[in-house]
Amino acid sequence: MKLHDVHTTAAGPALTRFEDQDLFLARDGTMISLTAVADLVNGGGFVSTEILGTASPEALAALGAVLFESRIGKLQGSCTAELMPLGSTFDIGISWYGSGSRSSHFTITNQGSPAGTCSQQQLAVLHALQALRASVIAEPLTVVLSSLCTEDTQCADGTVCCAPCGIPVSPCPRVCFRPDPATGRCPLFS
Repeated sequence: MKLHDVHTTAAGPALTRFEDQDLFLARDGTMISLTAVADLVNGGGFVSTEILGTASPEALAALGAVLFESRIGKLQGSCTAELMPLGSTFDIGISWYGSGSRSSHFTITNQGSPAGTCSQQQLAVLHALQALRASVIAEPLTVVLSSLCTEDTQCADGTVCCAPCGIPVSPCPRVCFRPDPATGRCPLFS
């Protein structure tokens, strides 16, 4: 499967964050997520994050159940939904590559004039992919690689901006990390 998500988040009239994410998921659970994020309020440019991991059998089974129930091979076209704050824009493409020539692609957006409102099946596939990604990020063996960051808002969703030496001073630059599961903040480094 592949997910391509491009969105700009707004808070009131101000645009606050831009994100471009590609997620690739293999049949065996191998997941690669590549994300470029810019904090449009504080600036600082783009931060890129690469996440490499493997989904647990339980996470794959949960996604598989949603794909089966949604009849993923039949989902096509473009639909509209309101998934983000007013003023935000998004375009999320989901592609599924089945056996042989079976495949499907659909887009969830709030731009343009799509055919209609997104079905529960389309939204369920999106939410299941997001849940699987979050579970892979939480896995201790998942590798998170990042360019330098200054704020959490520059990191891919599910990661936080931390100093790997535990002290946020030079020469210890901050990069995006998987958060501590208990606190949701930077992990303690020893």
